[in-house]
Amino acid sequence: MDRNALDWLFSTAPQALAALVGLIFAGVAFIVGAIDKQVEQDDSREDICKAMKQQIHVIMKRLFRLAGFSIVFDLMFLLLNPIEDGLRFSFDGTFSPYLLIAGLALFLNVVTLIYSLWFIIMVANPDYFMVTVKRLSKQEHEGDIEVKEFLMVYIEMEKALRALPIFSVKQGGRQSTVTEMLRVLKYRRFMDARDVDDMFALTRLRNLIMHGAEIQHVERQMYDKAKKYTYDLMALKDKL
Repeated sequence: MDRNALDWLFSTAPQALAALVGLIFAGVAFIVGAIDKQVEQDDSREDICKAMKQQIHVIMKRLFRLAGFSIVFDLMFLLLNPIEDGLRFSFDGTFSPYLLIAGLALFLNVVTLIYSLWFIIMVANPDYFMVTVKRLSKQEHEGDIEVKEFLMVYIEMEKALRALPIFSVKQGGRQSTVTEMLRVLKYRRFMDARDVDDMFALTRLRNLIMHGAEIQHVERQMYDKAKKYTYDLMALKDKL
């Protein structure tokens, strides 16, 4: 096996991987910006878009690790490559550290390339938003309450939330979103933090349904919580 060919292969691979990861990072930065714009246009997309960014973040971390290990093994091979002009690998059962490192480096390079291409195809999918909605909807447990009944109770809860005096003044000339109002309740301690987190969960479920999640029935527990917090918010209105 010609050493010049090996040197070229394992010296070019790190540069190519670094360039590929750099291009992917630039593309991801653009995509994340586009996702944030979706939230600005429609706050009901916030939970879904957050899940999209979390998935992208997890995959990017894995990709950086794979690329890092690939580059390390490529450079290790170059460092341990013998000075002789020719390099021969033994396949007769004799342990060869060069063969081992070369095999690992080649394997990691191929895996990194395939993983990168899969990631590009995933985030470039025009239906990535709906794919995320379907993925999140699978995490919801089916119950015995029809979706329309849950939505009717949720609407009453949202009305009670907007009726609170602290939200009577519009912020910046616009109406506060449900997420913004719940954050105010939590951080100003108008309600117990666990109750507010439950209302966040109810809002997340409502948003999934409104954006096409394949959910036919919801848990009775979610329905009962929506009714309970409606009464709690009405009681809070009388206290403020």
